[in-house]
Amino acid sequence: MDEKYTKKIKWHEQPQMDRLSDLPDCLIHHILSFMDAKYAVQTCILSKRWVRIWTQLQVVKIDSKFFNRVVNFRNFICQVLDRCETSSVITLRICLHKKNLAWSLIDKIISFAVSHSVQELDLSLKNATGDMQSVFRCQSLRVLRLDLICHLTLPNSISLASLKTLILCKVNLKSENHCFDLFSSCLDLQNLVLDRVFLTIWDIFNISAPALVNLTISNSFFYVAKDANIMNYASTEYPKVVITAPRLTSFSFTQYKPVSLSMDNSPLLENVNLSMFNHDLPYAQDRSFMFLIDMLRQLGNARSLTVSLGLVKFLSHHSRLLEEQPFPFSKLESLKVVKGRQSRKKIPPSVLKFLVQGSPMAEELLARFQKRKRRMCKQPMDD
Repeated sequence: MDEKYTKKIKWHEQPQMDRLSDLPDCLIHHILSFMDAKYAVQTCILSKRWVRIWTQLQVVKIDSKFFNRVVNFRNFICQVLDRCETSSVITLRICLHKKNLAWSLIDKIISFAVSHSVQELDLSLKNATGDMQSVFRCQSLRVLRLDLICHLTLPNSISLASLKTLILCKVNLKSENHCFDLFSSCLDLQNLVLDRVFLTIWDIFNISAPALVNLTISNSFFYVAKDANIMNYASTEYPKVVITAPRLTSFSFTQYKPVSLSMDNSPLLENVNLSMFNHDLPYAQDRSFMFLIDMLRQLGNARSLTVSLGLVKFLSHHSRLLEEQPFPFSKLESLKVVKGRQSRKKIPPSVLKFLVQGSPMAEELLARFQKRKRRMCKQPMDD
Protein backbone atom coordinates (compact mmCIF):
# COMPACT_ATOMS: atom_id res chain seq x y z
CA MET A 1 0.00 0.00 0.00
CA ASP A 2 2.79 2.40 0.89
CA GLU A 3 4.57 1.75 -2.38
CA LYS A 4 1.43 2.32 -4.43
CA TYR A 5 0.64 5.47 -2.48
CA THR A 6 4.18 6.76 -3.06
CA LYS A 7 3.93 6.11 -6.78
CA LYS A 8 0.63 7.97 -6.90
CA ILE A 9 2.13 11.00 -5.15
CA LYS A 10 5.11 11.04 -7.50
CA TRP A 11 2.79 10.95 -10.54
CA HIS A 12 0.95 14.08 -9.29
CA GLU A 13 4.22 15.81 -8.54
CA GLN A 14 5.43 15.44 -12.09
CA PRO A 15 5.39 18.77 -14.05
CA GLN A 16 2.53 18.87 -16.56
CA MET A 17 3.29 19.55 -20.21
CA ASP A 18 1.92 22.85 -21.61
CA ARG A 19 0.59 21.41 -24.84
CA LEU A 20 -1.19 24.61 -25.86
CA SER A 21 1.99 26.68 -25.80
CA ASP A 22 3.77 23.99 -27.78
CA LEU A 23 1.42 24.50 -30.72
CA PRO A 24 2.74 26.43 -33.73
CA ASP A 25 1.77 30.10 -33.99
CA CYS A 26 -0.44 29.56 -37.04
CA LEU A 27 -2.58 27.04 -35.15
CA ILE A 28 -2.85 29.30 -32.10
CA HIS A 29 -3.91 32.17 -34.35
CA HIS A 30 -6.59 29.93 -35.82
CA ILE A 31 -7.90 29.05 -32.36
CA LEU A 32 -7.94 32.69 -31.24
CA SER A 33 -9.80 33.71 -34.42
CA PHE A 34 -12.96 32.16 -32.94
CA MET A 35 -12.73 34.44 -29.89
CA ASP A 36 -13.66 38.07 -29.49
CA ALA A 37 -10.55 40.25 -29.47
CA LYS A 38 -11.26 41.25 -25.86
CA TYR A 39 -10.50 37.70 -24.72
CA ALA A 40 -7.79 37.06 -27.30
CA VAL A 41 -5.85 40.05 -25.91
CA GLN A 42 -6.12 38.68 -22.37
CA THR A 43 -4.02 35.66 -23.36
CA CYS A 44 -0.97 37.94 -23.23
CA ILE A 45 -0.67 37.23 -19.47
CA LEU A 46 -0.10 33.50 -19.97
CA SER A 47 3.62 33.68 -20.71
CA LYS A 48 6.28 35.71 -22.49
CA ARG A 49 5.54 33.87 -25.71
CA TRP A 50 1.89 34.94 -25.59
CA VAL A 51 2.60 38.65 -25.10
CA ARG A 52 2.58 39.47 -28.82
CA ILE A 53 0.66 36.56 -30.30
CA TRP A 54 -2.64 38.46 -30.37
CA THR A 55 -1.01 41.31 -32.34
CA GLN A 56 -0.50 38.88 -35.22
CA LEU A 57 -4.11 37.70 -35.49
CA GLN A 58 -5.49 37.32 -39.00
CA VAL A 59 -9.11 37.52 -37.82
CA VAL A 60 -10.03 40.39 -35.47
CA LYS A 61 -13.58 40.43 -34.05
CA ILE A 62 -14.68 43.18 -31.66
CA ASP A 63 -18.25 43.12 -30.35
CA SER A 64 -19.72 45.75 -28.01
CA LYS A 65 -21.81 43.14 -26.17
CA PHE A 66 -18.67 42.14 -24.25
CA PHE A 67 -18.22 45.69 -22.89
CA ASN A 68 -20.26 47.37 -20.17
CA ARG A 69 -19.60 50.91 -21.42
CA VAL A 70 -19.40 52.25 -24.96
CA VAL A 71 -16.37 54.39 -24.06
CA ASN A 72 -14.45 51.24 -23.09
CA PHE A 73 -15.47 49.67 -26.39
CA ARG A 74 -14.17 52.69 -28.31
CA ASN A 75 -10.87 52.81 -26.43
CA PHE A 76 -10.34 49.09 -26.92
CA ILE A 77 -10.84 49.38 -30.69
CA CYS A 78 -8.23 52.15 -30.88
CA GLN A 79 -5.69 50.19 -28.86
CA VAL A 80 -6.16 46.98 -30.84
CA LEU A 81 -5.91 48.69 -34.22
CA ASP A 82 -2.79 50.61 -33.13
CA ARG A 83 -0.97 47.48 -31.94
CA CYS A 84 -1.88 44.99 -34.65
CA GLU A 85 1.13 44.24 -36.79
CA THR A 86 1.17 45.44 -40.37
CA SER A 87 -0.26 43.09 -43.01
CA SER A 88 -1.40 40.50 -40.45
CA VAL A 89 -5.16 41.19 -40.35
CA ILE A 90 -7.14 39.54 -43.14
CA THR A 91 -10.63 39.76 -41.60
CA LEU A 92 -11.96 42.65 -39.51
CA ARG A 93 -15.42 42.46 -37.90
CA ILE A 94 -16.73 45.22 -35.66
CA CYS A 95 -20.24 45.21 -34.17
CA LEU A 96 -21.82 47.99 -32.12
CA HIS A 97 -25.24 47.20 -30.67
CA LYS A 98 -26.05 50.51 -28.96
CA LYS A 99 -25.59 54.25 -29.45
CA ASN A 100 -23.29 55.93 -31.93
CA LEU A 101 -19.64 55.74 -32.80
CA ALA A 102 -17.80 58.99 -33.40
CA TRP A 103 -17.01 59.54 -37.07
CA SER A 104 -13.31 59.85 -36.24
CA LEU A 105 -13.34 56.25 -35.00
CA ILE A 106 -15.23 54.97 -38.07
CA ASP A 107 -12.67 56.77 -40.23
CA LYS A 108 -9.89 55.11 -38.24
CA ILE A 109 -11.44 51.66 -38.82
CA ILE A 110 -11.72 52.23 -42.56
CA SER A 111 -8.20 53.70 -42.76
CA PHE A 112 -6.90 50.63 -40.94
CA ALA A 113 -8.63 48.35 -43.46
CA VAL A 114 -7.05 50.25 -46.36
CA SER A 115 -3.53 50.43 -44.90
CA HIS A 116 -3.50 46.78 -43.78
CA SER A 117 -4.96 45.44 -47.05
CA VAL A 118 -7.86 43.81 -45.20
CA GLN A 119 -9.65 41.27 -47.39
CA GLU A 120 -12.89 40.88 -45.41
CA LEU A 121 -14.57 43.82 -43.69
CA ASP A 122 -17.76 43.45 -41.66
CA LEU A 123 -19.16 46.62 -40.06
CA SER A 124 -22.37 46.47 -38.04
CA LEU A 125 -22.87 49.95 -36.63
CA LYS A 126 -26.04 51.56 -35.34
CA ASN A 127 -26.80 55.06 -36.69
CA ALA A 128 -23.39 55.55 -38.25
CA THR A 129 -22.67 59.08 -39.44
CA GLY A 130 -20.11 60.62 -41.75
CA ASP A 131 -18.80 59.94 -45.25
CA MET A 132 -18.74 56.17 -45.69
CA GLN A 133 -17.66 56.37 -49.33
CA SER A 134 -14.02 55.87 -48.35
CA VAL A 135 -14.77 52.21 -47.65
CA PHE A 136 -15.34 51.74 -51.39
CA ARG A 137 -11.74 52.70 -52.08
CA CYS A 138 -10.25 49.68 -50.26
CA GLN A 139 -8.97 47.75 -53.25
CA SER A 140 -7.90 44.69 -51.24
CA LEU A 141 -11.47 43.83 -50.17
CA ARG A 142 -12.84 40.48 -51.27
CA VAL A 143 -15.83 40.45 -48.88
CA LEU A 144 -17.65 43.58 -47.69
CA ARG A 145 -20.64 43.56 -45.36
CA LEU A 146 -22.23 46.82 -44.18
CA ASP A 147 -25.04 46.72 -41.63
CA LEU A 148 -25.26 50.40 -40.78
CA ILE A 149 -28.80 51.75 -40.29
CA CYS A 150 -27.69 55.00 -41.88
CA HIS A 151 -28.11 57.29 -44.89
CA LEU A 152 -25.40 56.68 -47.45
CA THR A 153 -24.83 58.59 -50.68
CA LEU A 154 -23.15 56.19 -53.05
CA PRO A 155 -20.42 56.98 -55.56
CA ASN A 156 -21.11 56.73 -59.30
CA SER A 157 -19.79 53.18 -59.17
CA ILE A 158 -17.99 50.86 -56.79
CA SER A 159 -14.55 50.21 -58.25
CA LEU A 160 -13.34 47.26 -56.19
CA ALA A 161 -11.51 44.94 -58.53
CA SER A 162 -11.06 42.11 -56.00
CA LEU A 163 -14.56 42.20 -54.47
CA LYS A 164 -16.35 38.85 -54.63
CA THR A 165 -19.13 39.26 -52.04
CA LEU A 166 -21.05 42.42 -51.16
CA ILE A 167 -23.78 42.49 -48.49
CA LEU A 168 -25.66 45.73 -47.81
CA CYS A 169 -28.10 45.53 -44.90
CA LYS A 170 -30.38 48.20 -43.41
CA VAL A 171 -28.80 50.98 -45.43
CA ASN A 172 -30.63 53.99 -46.87
CA LEU A 173 -28.98 54.55 -50.25
CA LYS A 174 -29.31 57.56 -52.49
CA SER A 175 -28.02 58.07 -56.01
CA GLU A 176 -27.61 61.39 -57.76
CA ASN A 177 -27.42 59.76 -61.19
CA HIS A 178 -30.33 59.23 -63.55
CA CYS A 179 -28.95 55.85 -64.61
CA PHE A 180 -27.74 54.07 -61.52
CA ASP A 181 -25.13 51.41 -62.36
CA LEU A 182 -23.30 50.76 -59.11
CA PHE A 183 -21.64 47.39 -59.65
CA SER A 184 -20.45 47.50 -63.27
CA SER A 185 -16.82 48.08 -62.21
CA CYS A 186 -16.82 45.09 -59.85
CA LEU A 187 -15.69 42.64 -62.49
CA ASP A 188 -15.21 39.77 -60.03
CA LEU A 189 -18.39 40.25 -57.96
CA GLN A 190 -20.05 36.85 -57.52
CA ASN A 191 -22.44 37.28 -54.57
CA LEU A 192 -24.66 40.31 -53.99
CA VAL A 193 -27.18 40.73 -51.17
CA LEU A 194 -29.43 43.78 -50.73
CA ASP A 195 -31.29 43.20 -47.46
CA ARG A 196 -33.72 45.81 -46.07
CA VAL A 197 -32.20 48.48 -48.28
CA PHE A 198 -34.02 51.75 -48.97
CA LEU A 199 -32.86 52.92 -52.37
CA THR A 200 -33.81 56.21 -54.03
CA ILE A 201 -33.25 56.21 -57.80
CA TRP A 202 -34.03 58.59 -60.63
CA ASP A 203 -35.00 56.32 -63.49
CA ILE A 204 -33.35 52.92 -63.54
CA PHE A 205 -31.40 50.83 -61.06
CA ASN A 206 -28.91 48.74 -63.03
CA ILE A 207 -27.35 45.62 -61.58
CA SER A 208 -24.70 44.89 -64.15
CA ALA A 209 -22.08 42.39 -63.04
CA PRO A 210 -20.43 40.02 -65.52
CA ALA A 211 -19.33 37.47 -62.88
CA LEU A 212 -22.44 37.60 -60.64
CA VAL A 213 -23.66 34.12 -59.63
CA ASN A 214 -25.96 34.69 -56.63
CA LEU A 215 -28.28 37.68 -56.24
CA THR A 216 -30.60 38.30 -53.28
CA ILE A 217 -32.91 41.31 -52.98
CA SER A 218 -34.83 40.99 -49.72
CA ASN A 219 -37.40 43.29 -48.11
CA SER A 220 -35.96 46.31 -49.92
CA PHE A 221 -37.80 49.43 -51.00
CA PHE A 222 -37.11 51.27 -54.26
CA TYR A 223 -38.31 54.84 -54.60
CA VAL A 224 -38.42 57.05 -57.66
CA ALA A 225 -37.02 60.58 -57.31
CA LYS A 226 -39.10 63.26 -59.00
CA ASP A 227 -37.04 66.29 -58.13
CA ALA A 228 -33.48 66.99 -57.05
CA ASN A 229 -34.70 68.14 -53.64
CA ILE A 230 -37.95 66.20 -53.26
CA MET A 231 -38.05 62.43 -53.17
CA ASN A 232 -41.50 61.06 -53.94
CA TYR A 233 -41.77 58.18 -51.48
CA ALA A 234 -45.51 57.83 -52.18
CA SER A 235 -45.12 57.54 -55.94
CA THR A 236 -47.37 55.01 -57.68
CA GLU A 237 -44.82 54.70 -60.49
CA TYR A 238 -43.02 51.41 -60.26
CA PRO A 239 -39.22 51.67 -60.21
CA LYS A 240 -37.24 49.85 -62.87
CA VAL A 241 -34.59 47.31 -61.99
CA VAL A 242 -32.46 46.02 -64.87
CA ILE A 243 -30.30 42.97 -64.19
CA THR A 244 -27.51 42.08 -66.61
CA ALA A 245 -25.72 39.01 -65.28
CA PRO A 246 -24.84 36.34 -67.87
CA ARG A 247 -23.49 33.93 -65.20
CA LEU A 248 -26.38 34.27 -62.74
CA THR A 249 -27.57 30.91 -61.42
CA SER A 250 -29.50 31.85 -58.24
CA PHE A 251 -31.96 34.70 -57.77
CA SER A 252 -33.99 35.45 -54.63
CA PHE A 253 -36.49 38.31 -54.66
CA THR A 254 -38.66 39.27 -51.68
CA GLN A 255 -40.69 42.43 -52.14
CA TYR A 256 -43.51 44.40 -50.57
CA LYS A 257 -44.17 46.58 -53.59
CA PRO A 258 -44.15 45.63 -57.29
CA VAL A 259 -41.04 46.43 -59.29
CA SER A 260 -40.58 46.51 -63.03
CA LEU A 261 -37.91 43.84 -63.47
CA SER A 262 -35.87 43.32 -66.60
CA MET A 263 -33.40 40.45 -66.72
CA ASP A 264 -31.34 40.33 -69.86
CA ASN A 265 -29.16 37.40 -70.88
CA SER A 266 -29.20 34.99 -67.91
CA PRO A 267 -29.16 31.59 -69.66
CA LEU A 268 -27.62 29.77 -66.66
CA LEU A 269 -30.39 30.68 -64.22
CA GLU A 270 -31.39 27.63 -62.16
CA ASN A 271 -32.84 28.58 -58.76
CA VAL A 272 -35.47 31.29 -58.30
CA ASN A 273 -37.14 32.23 -55.01
CA LEU A 274 -40.00 34.77 -55.16
CA SER A 275 -42.00 36.15 -52.24
CA MET A 276 -44.75 38.73 -51.81
CA PHE A 277 -45.95 39.70 -48.34
CA ASN A 278 -48.78 42.05 -49.22
CA HIS A 279 -50.53 43.37 -52.28
CA ASP A 280 -50.77 46.75 -53.88
CA LEU A 281 -53.79 49.03 -53.53
CA PRO A 282 -57.02 47.49 -54.90
CA TYR A 283 -57.34 49.98 -57.76
CA ALA A 284 -53.83 49.09 -58.97
CA GLN A 285 -54.04 45.30 -58.61
CA ASP A 286 -54.57 44.67 -62.33
CA ARG A 287 -51.47 46.69 -63.09
CA SER A 288 -49.53 44.87 -60.38
CA PHE A 289 -50.65 41.58 -61.88
CA MET A 290 -49.18 42.47 -65.26
CA PHE A 291 -45.89 43.50 -63.66
CA LEU A 292 -45.76 40.16 -61.86
CA ILE A 293 -46.51 38.21 -65.04
CA ASP A 294 -43.78 40.11 -66.85
CA MET A 295 -41.36 39.33 -64.01
CA LEU A 296 -42.12 35.61 -64.26
CA ARG A 297 -41.42 35.73 -67.98
CA GLN A 298 -38.05 37.34 -67.31
CA LEU A 299 -37.20 34.35 -65.11
CA GLY A 300 -38.37 31.76 -67.64
CA ASN A 301 -35.02 29.91 -67.73
CA ALA A 302 -35.37 28.80 -64.11
CA ARG A 303 -35.17 25.08 -63.39
CA SER A 304 -36.16 25.28 -59.71
CA LEU A 305 -38.88 27.67 -58.53
CA THR A 306 -39.88 28.49 -54.95
CA VAL A 307 -42.78 30.91 -54.46
CA SER A 308 -44.50 32.26 -51.37
CA LEU A 309 -48.10 31.45 -50.52
CA GLY A 310 -48.87 35.18 -50.77
CA LEU A 311 -47.75 35.23 -54.40
CA VAL A 312 -49.86 32.16 -55.19
CA LYS A 313 -52.91 33.77 -53.58
CA PHE A 314 -52.34 36.95 -55.56
CA LEU A 315 -52.23 34.95 -58.81
CA SER A 316 -55.34 32.98 -57.81
CA HIS A 317 -57.28 36.22 -57.39
CA HIS A 318 -56.65 36.81 -61.11
CA SER A 319 -57.33 33.27 -62.33
CA ARG A 320 -59.35 34.51 -65.31
CA LEU A 321 -56.47 36.67 -66.49
CA LEU A 322 -54.09 33.75 -66.06
CA GLU A 323 -55.96 31.82 -68.75
CA GLU A 324 -55.03 34.49 -71.27
CA GLN A 325 -51.30 34.44 -70.43
CA PRO A 326 -48.67 32.19 -72.05
CA PHE A 327 -46.85 29.80 -69.74
CA PRO A 328 -43.69 31.54 -68.49
CA PHE A 329 -41.39 28.60 -67.60
CA SER A 330 -39.94 26.37 -70.31
CA LYS A 331 -37.31 24.43 -68.29
CA LEU A 332 -38.94 24.02 -64.88
CA GLU A 333 -38.00 20.81 -63.03
CA SER A 334 -39.01 21.66 -59.45
CA LEU A 335 -41.80 23.71 -57.86
CA LYS A 336 -42.24 24.52 -54.18
CA VAL A 337 -44.75 26.74 -52.39
CA VAL A 338 -43.85 27.94 -48.91
CA LYS A 339 -45.47 29.83 -46.08
CA GLY A 340 -42.68 31.00 -43.82
CA ARG A 341 -40.43 27.95 -43.60
CA GLN A 342 -43.16 25.38 -44.15
CA SER A 343 -43.86 23.79 -47.48
CA ARG A 344 -47.44 23.97 -48.77
CA LYS A 345 -49.30 21.50 -50.98
CA LYS A 346 -52.52 23.39 -51.67
CA ILE A 347 -52.23 25.21 -54.98
CA PRO A 348 -55.27 26.25 -57.02
CA PRO A 349 -55.36 24.26 -60.28
CA SER A 350 -55.33 27.43 -62.40
CA VAL A 351 -52.13 28.70 -60.76
CA LEU A 352 -50.49 25.27 -60.82
CA LYS A 353 -51.24 24.85 -64.50
CA PHE A 354 -49.94 28.33 -65.29
CA LEU A 355 -46.63 27.74 -63.50
CA VAL A 356 -45.77 24.25 -64.76
CA GLN A 357 -47.63 23.66 -68.03
CA GLY A 358 -44.86 25.12 -70.19
CA SER A 359 -42.27 22.75 -68.72
CA PRO A 360 -41.26 19.48 -70.41
CA MET A 361 -41.71 17.89 -66.97
CA ALA A 362 -45.24 19.25 -66.57
CA GLU A 363 -46.85 15.82 -66.07
CA GLU A 364 -44.40 14.87 -63.32
CA LEU A 365 -44.80 18.23 -61.59
CA LEU A 366 -48.58 18.02 -61.74
CA ALA A 367 -48.48 14.48 -60.37
CA ARG A 368 -46.80 15.69 -57.18
CA PHE A 369 -49.90 17.72 -56.37
CA GLN A 370 -52.43 15.31 -57.90
CA LYS A 371 -53.43 13.64 -54.61
CA ARG A 372 -54.85 16.86 -53.20
CA LYS A 373 -56.21 18.28 -56.41
CA ARG A 374 -59.85 17.50 -55.59
CA ARG A 375 -59.55 18.93 -52.10
CA MET A 376 -58.05 22.11 -53.52
CA CYS A 377 -61.06 22.58 -55.76
CA LYS A 378 -63.47 22.28 -52.82
CA GLN A 379 -61.55 24.00 -50.04
CA PRO A 380 -60.12 27.51 -49.96
CA MET A 381 -56.43 27.94 -49.22
CA ASP A 382 -55.30 28.39 -45.66
CA ASP A 383 -54.35 31.89 -44.64
